[in-house]
Amino acid sequence: MDSKNSRLKRINEQLRQELSLLIRKDVNDSRALMISVTQVDTVRDFSQAKVYITYLGPDEERQEMISLLHEYGPEFRRQLGKILRIRTIPRFHFIYDDLLEKSNAITSLITEAIRTDEMKAKESRRDDSED
Repeated sequence: MDSKNSRLKRINEQLRQELSLLIRKDVNDSRALMISVTQVDTVRDFSQAKVYITYLGPDEERQEMISLLHEYGPEFRRQLGKILRIRTIPRFHFIYDDLLEKSNAITSLITEAIRTDEMKAKESRRDDSED
C-alpha cells in the first residue's frame, strides 16, 4: 500500500470520527443522537466525500435526517477546517448506509434455510424409522 492510500484511509477515519462528534454536538435536533457515521470515502483530491450514515429512528425519517445533515454540511466543513490539518476540507454528500439491513436480511434467509433443512432431515429420519 502506498503512502497516499494510507494517508487517505487515515483522513477518512479521522473525518468519520470528527463528523460523528459534530453531528451529536452541533445538530439542533434530538434525533441526531440516533445517527451513526459508518464510513467516509473521500476522493483523492479531497474535494468531495461520501459520508455513509445509519439512522436508528423510524424509516420514514431517514430522508429528513439526510436532508438535515446536508443543511449542516457547510458548518461541518468550517468546524473541521479549524480541527484538521489538511488543506482542503471536502464537501460532504450524506448517504444512507443500508449494509446492516442487507446483512440482517441475509442472516434471516440463512437461518430460515437451516431451519427448513433441519425439518426435512427430521422428516426423513422419521420416514426411515417407519420402514
